[in-house]
Amino acid sequence: MLTKSRLPSFTSSWITVFLLLFSVLSFIPFYYVIIASFSNPHLVEEGKLMLLPRGFTLDAYGEILRNDKFINSFKVTVERTLLGTVVNLALQLTIAYALSKAYLPGRRLFMLYIIITLLFHGGIIPTYLIVKNTGLIDTIWALVIPGAINTWNVILLRSFFESVPSSLEESAKMDGANDIYIFWKIYLPLSLPAVSTIGLFIAVTHWNSFMDAVIYLNSYDLQVMQIYLRDMVVRQEMQALLGDSNFDGNVSSLSLRTASIFLSTLPILLLYPFIQKYFIKGVMIGAVKG
Repeated sequence: MLTKSRLPSFTSSWITVFLLLFSVLSFIPFYYVIIASFSNPHLVEEGKLMLLPRGFTLDAYGEILRNDKFINSFKVTVERTLLGTVVNLALQLTIAYALSKAYLPGRRLFMLYIIITLLFHGGIIPTYLIVKNTGLIDTIWALVIPGAINTWNVILLRSFFESVPSSLEESAKMDGANDIYIFWKIYLPLSLPAVSTIGLFIAVTHWNSFMDAVIYLNSYDLQVMQIYLRDMVVRQEMQALLGDSNFDGNVSSLSLRTASIFLSTLPILLLYPFIQKYFIKGVMIGAVKG
């Protein structure tokens, strides 16, 4: 009996050790990027892990922040992320709220129509033709509207809304509140963990998106951060093949790459701590109600 009672604790300890080890291994590449970006490129041996910066310098960051291409792509990515997150959340929240009401006429038909999109997709070419024929090519809306509705997010949010007691809605309607007021003043505050979590997922998706910008954008002024990083890596690889290890003669390509990667990741890292308290609750929204 003593051995059996200790078994769960033993298993839990091993799981904790495994998760800690996995977290450390996942953090090592990012830690190397940070250290290398602050190190003197002449003292850094690429591929060798360092615990502290060697020859601390901010030259790479100064060079990146003076780069008009980086600044423009950063602004476009911020605009795309903010606009996309607001539009996506507004549409997905309102659809999920409507579908959470059992008295909605045709509710089952609407749910079937939405679930079908999980199983079938039009493909790249039909989607491109729709975006082109609606005049969205080479506009910021081409990065926002085509993926504005995420079916899985709608299903999760609908489940969360269904878990809110219906008595709150009935009491509000008795006091003369309409559906918009009930949604804004009752359901949204109670669903803040779910909204914050889904919002974070949407923001990270927009921030890291790459392929849609390649397909729909031709203008240099709308170049997003991920395309800038891709072009920088390709350009530096070509320079390495030609025997030129420097990007501009002053700062090495390694320093510029690591500084650019860190700066492109920094906004998401700064955003996460503010919604961390909602994140743990929000990741469980799929288990609230089926």
